[in-house]
Amino acid sequence: MIEKKKLREKFLKIRSSIKNKEEKEKKICNFLSSLNFEKKTILSGYYPVRNEVNILPFLKHLQRKEYTICLPCIVKIESFLIFKRWGLETEMKEGKFNIHEPNNNLLEEPSKILVPLLAFDKNNYRLGYGGGFYDRTIAYLEKRKKITTIGIGFHDQKIDDLPRMKFDKKLDLVITENGVQN
Repeated sequence: MIEKKKLREKFLKIRSSIKNKEEKEKKICNFLSSLNFEKKTILSGYYPVRNEVNILPFLKHLQRKEYTICLPCIVKIESFLIFKRWGLETEMKEGKFNIHEPNNNLLEEPSKILVPLLAFDKNNYRLGYGGGFYDRTIAYLEKRKKITTIGIGFHDQKIDDLPRMKFDKKLDLVITENGVQN
């Protein structure tokens, strides 16, 4: 879809030129902390690449409190993501698309997923890089259990309406430095 391709280029530029990025990331991590995840929650974070919001301070904070944290891993293209347990001492390796992932085989199935995004709209639909990994993963996990999906981005990444296709998944929440959007 050509329109999505143009939007991806536009929002990659927008995200790479965010002003006061670290200050905004701190606010985003504070809003994440205000969600008060239950101790039994298995939370999937992500390892930021390409100017995505850095949520590692939040994940490290939860890890120190002994929450179960996992990170997504791409096993094969055209499939859903798998999740491997992550901790402060976890050895990392470079996976597909130069994304860091845990170098272990400790598989988890998250019930809450923090989802990076390029853009999002007022209806909580997201624009990613175009691989469909999160859409397939959310569809797969929703068949297995109740999950909550939380998009993470900067307010500058918001657009009124994104073009969507039938397999595009709506996020439950989106968190920016301005707060939580339901």
